[in-house]
Amino acid sequence: MLDNLLDPQVLLQPERDEAGRVVDFILVYANRAACEWLGVDVEHVHNARLREILTAIHTTDLVSLLIDTADTGRTMATNAFRVPRDSGSRWIDVRAVRVDGQISLAWRDVTEQRNVTRLLERRASTDDLTSLLNRKEAIERIDALTSRTGQRIAVLSCDIDWFKTVNDTHGHAAGDSVLQAVAERIRGSLRSGDDLAARIGGDELLVVLHGVRDLDDAVAVAEKLRRRAAEPIHTAVGPITVTLSIGVTLARLSENTDALLARADAAMYQAKNGGRNQVVGKKS
Repeated sequence: MLDNLLDPQVLLQPERDEAGRVVDFILVYANRAACEWLGVDVEHVHNARLREILTAIHTTDLVSLLIDTADTGRTMATNAFRVPRDSGSRWIDVRAVRVDGQISLAWRDVTEQRNVTRLLERRASTDDLTSLLNRKEAIERIDALTSRTGQRIAVLSCDIDWFKTVNDTHGHAAGDSVLQAVAERIRGSLRSGDDLAARIGGDELLVVLHGVRDLDDAVAVAEKLRRRAAEPIHTAVGPITVTLSIGVTLARLSENTDALLARADAAMYQAKNGGRNQVVGKKS
């Protein structure tokens, strides 16, 4: 019956030192699914040590969890457990129980399901064209940030100057290429993994900076971003140059997100009305 199970199943014998401490596990039995998952023949599995079969197992908590089951008899149930493999990490749901002093260990590989779930989550939170966050996700994250204490954040409202002219002159495919290039340059200008960038709609982009010292600090980052965006963009119809108008403001503690974005937008429109291709900082 065990040999016909689709999920891997092994029986482990705890190996103890003179003090009675578990130092490893010996594979007493492994079904066909386990052998296939481990990538070994049946004769190489039986009486082999767990660390020999899964050489990277010591980098995880699995051994300590199995030791706890062996010593206490507590059932071990862990979901989405990461196991390093030569071909890349795999994610498994693990179940282990003690049976007459041995450990019955079964697992189910959920790597593909996990990848699909993460892909769906990413699609739900990002813009298809630029791979930046979408408006909904950005607002939710800003809401969370502004509700915390001690979080000094700046918001940069960015708009591509004369973007409609790019579409009208070169076509929407070229316009898409420009948007993608500007988005990538914005992403490359972020200072840390805590900063975020989003496409709010059309050619409107948003940047949130963490840990800024003051408004001047945020404006300096915006200026770097503006200069980077103004470099020629290579497209199928030839090089295209665009500029950004950027409004910058600092968030107040527990401030309403709509009010924060409205202030950043007001600074951005001030930059546009002032001649475009510039950064305007607006004090909170």
